[in-house]
Amino acid sequence: MRKGRQKGQTKARSVISDPSIAPYKILIEEDQYVLLDEKDIPRGYYTSLDKVVYKISKIFMANKREEYSLSGFVVSYNQTKNEILDSFKGA
Repeated sequence: MRKGRQKGQTKARSVISDPSIAPYKILIEEDQYVLLDEKDIPRGYYTSLDKVVYKISKIFMANKREEYSLSGFVVSYNQTKNEILDSFKGA
């Protein structure tokens, strides 16, 4: 007996596309969240939405290419994360 989906069967999915997380998108599948980059290539698979937001925050921080103290990084990281989360609160 073969495992997996039958031929022609597809997963149910939705997409979160928001300016606050651009150029990334979040693909919502039945059992996971998939972080997609600007070319729709998966950057990671997650079981909860908050983990995806934390990952995007870390990517944004890394792309700033700045030098931080530990406390400075935590403050800046939390600001970035809160900016992303605040954009979803208005929806």
